[in-house]
Amino acid sequence: MDINKYDPKFKLRRRDLLGLTDLTSEEIFELLYAAKAMKKKFRVRENSALLRGKTVALLFGSASTRTRVSFEMGIRQMSGDYLYLSKDETQLSRGESLKDTAAMLGRYGLSAVVLRSFTEAQTHEFASYSDIPVINGITEVSHPLQILSDLFTIWEVKGRLDNLKLAYIGDGNNIANSLIMGCSKVNMDVAIASPHGYSPARAVVERAMQYGDVLITDDVAEAVSGADVVYTDVFISMNEEDDAEKKRILSRYRVTEEVMRLAKPDAVFMHCMPVHRGEEVTAEVVDGPQSICYDQAENRLHLNKAALALLIRETI
Repeated sequence: MDINKYDPKFKLRRRDLLGLTDLTSEEIFELLYAAKAMKKKFRVRENSALLRGKTVALLFGSASTRTRVSFEMGIRQMSGDYLYLSKDETQLSRGESLKDTAAMLGRYGLSAVVLRSFTEAQTHEFASYSDIPVINGITEVSHPLQILSDLFTIWEVKGRLDNLKLAYIGDGNNIANSLIMGCSKVNMDVAIASPHGYSPARAVVERAMQYGDVLITDDVAEAVSGADVVYTDVFISMNEEDDAEKKRILSRYRVTEEVMRLAKPDAVFMHCMPVHRGEEVTAEVVDGPQSICYDQAENRLHLNKAALALLIRETI
C-alpha cells in the first residue's frame, strides 16, 4: 500500500502500542499522518490542548535523553501533565509484582503509561493487567516508537515509502528487529548486514517476509548496494555489558564514506542515537551532508505526541 494514496482517519482501533508486529499497515499510516499533522502545528506554534486534564506516567527502567525529553515536552505542548517514575524509586525495585503496579496506576486517574527498559515479556504482562493504554518505550527485542518516527522521517525526506530500500549495518538488535517489521509493512525493502551470531531474531524475519522482501547477509556491500537509506546503531546495546570481543567482530561493519558510496548517490544516513563516532560510524558520515540523524531525533517528539493522542482517543 502506498502511503501517499492513503486517506487517514486519525483513529486507532487498538488500546496499546507494544510493537510493530501488532500493527497493520493502515495503523502505521495513521500514526505517521498524525505525526505529520502534529509537526505542522508545532512549526507554526499552534499546539492543540489535546491532553488537557490528562496525566501520563513515564515509568522508566534506565536513563534516557530522547525518549524522556520528547515525551515530557510533547505532553506539555498538548497541555497535559506527566509523572516521571524511575523504576528504582518504585516498589517494583523491592519485588512488587507488575500486576499490582499496573492494576493500581490507572486508579489514580492516569490516562496512559509509557514503559522504558522493561523486558518484552514484562511489557506485555504489564499491559495485560492495565486498564489504561500502555506504550512500549523500548525493550531488548523492539523499539516501535523509534522506527515509527524513522519511517516518518524517511517519508519526509524521500517523499514516499513505497519501493525504497533500507540497509541496516551492524548488530541485529531491537532496532534491526523493528526496522525489519516496520519497513516490510510499508512496502519498503530491507537488507540487514550482520556478522554470524549477531543476526536479527529469526521469528521476526520470518514474520516480516510475509509482507515484503527481507535480505539477511553478512556482506555489507550486498546489503548496501542500491540502498536509499543506510542505517546503523551502537555495537553495545542498552543494558549490555561492554564487550570488547563483540566490538572487534562488529568493527568490520562500521559505516564509512566508502560504505555510503555503495548506496545510491542520494542515499541518506540514519542513526537512532546516541552515536559513538569512530565505532559504528565515522564522524565524516554522521556529521556529513547525507546524515539526517537530527531530523530523526526531532521527529521522536511529533510521533510520540501522535501516539498519545490516538491511543487516548483525542481528535487531532
